[in-house]
Amino acid sequence: MEMKKDSTEVEDEEREIVAQEMQKLPFDVIYEILIRTTFNWQKLITCDPKFQQSHSKRAVSSGLFFQVNKSTGKFVCFVRSNNDHEEEQCNSLQEVQSPSLDFLPTAKSILIAGSSLHGSLLCCVTKSSSTPIPSFYMCKPASREWRKMPNPKTTFKYSRIGIEVKQSSCSVLRYKVLRLSNSKTGGYGYHCQLFNSESWAWKTLPFVQFKPHCTFLLGGNGVWVNGGLHWLTNYDEVFVFNTDRETWTIFEVSPEMKNISRADRVVVSCDGKLGIIYDTLEWMEIWILENYSTTNPSWKRKYRNDTRSLHQNVKHLCAHHMWSNNTVMMMGTYEIVSFNCEKNTYTRTKLPATATTEDIFSLGEPYAFQPQFCYL
Repeated sequence: MEMKKDSTEVEDEEREIVAQEMQKLPFDVIYEILIRTTFNWQKLITCDPKFQQSHSKRAVSSGLFFQVNKSTGKFVCFVRSNNDHEEEQCNSLQEVQSPSLDFLPTAKSILIAGSSLHGSLLCCVTKSSSTPIPSFYMCKPASREWRKMPNPKTTFKYSRIGIEVKQSSCSVLRYKVLRLSNSKTGGYGYHCQLFNSESWAWKTLPFVQFKPHCTFLLGGNGVWVNGGLHWLTNYDEVFVFNTDRETWTIFEVSPEMKNISRADRVVVSCDGKLGIIYDTLEWMEIWILENYSTTNPSWKRKYRNDTRSLHQNVKHLCAHHMWSNNTVMMMGTYEIVSFNCEKNTYTRTKLPATATTEDIFSLGEPYAFQPQFCYL
């Protein structure tokens, strides 16, 4: 009687056949094929920086990942081309069909807590009636990989999460997660914990106490630039936490920036530098920290654009982050806008017709992603 092969044996034979056939092809042809493959190939390929760079430019799109309904775990995802040389590709967005984080355990109770720069990693939290204690996961949506993190040894509910990502040899990620929690007494300041992927453990750090005491942080995710995670404060200052030294400080914006009133503010990364977007119903400015210094910061205005017609056409619009060095991603109630600051032009993308009114009004913060050639 013929023995039935298991799935592992069949896969091994298939891989051997593919390998034999690829040996007949010229190296340049093989290279071009692998550039267009999915991330599942990455663990089978040696550390080739040239290949990694080509793969990220030609095989992977960047985009936005939304959680549109917290009760059902419903998600929606938009992608765009990485070719920044073509404006129509750079600014156009296309919805991905049926995106989800269904590869995570108990996916319907998942909440996105934080995202790394360009969303290469998401920190997710799950909490349900059967398991009231939240569980933390680190995942990479591009390759559907995930790892369960140990729970922080605290009952404080997180307020802000920042993620630092570094790439070591052979494309393996090293990362740290900063967890800031509000005090139960209602006082100003944050309990601070830091997770390190190398030790695979949380570390409790000293309490962050501000002066004046009524200082608090704005925005959700911290922006990682120059070795630190950054947030704006309600006093037009920048709070930075250095993840290597495990210390924090606050530095000021320029007096000219402090005089900008009635503007929405968001801290961003622009061309590898720290930036702040000031957005009103009439104009938008982007300021860049030219020479990074927390003791003597030097700020420079990079762009100022008239946005009156844009705000007239798109309601409840606000800036969110930088698509690229000259393009700002903005969000309205029913659509996404890519605004090119150099050309003073913009494109609009409607939110999916499949999203209900309830989904749109419960739409959470968008998490930008730009998948890199790396794995957990």
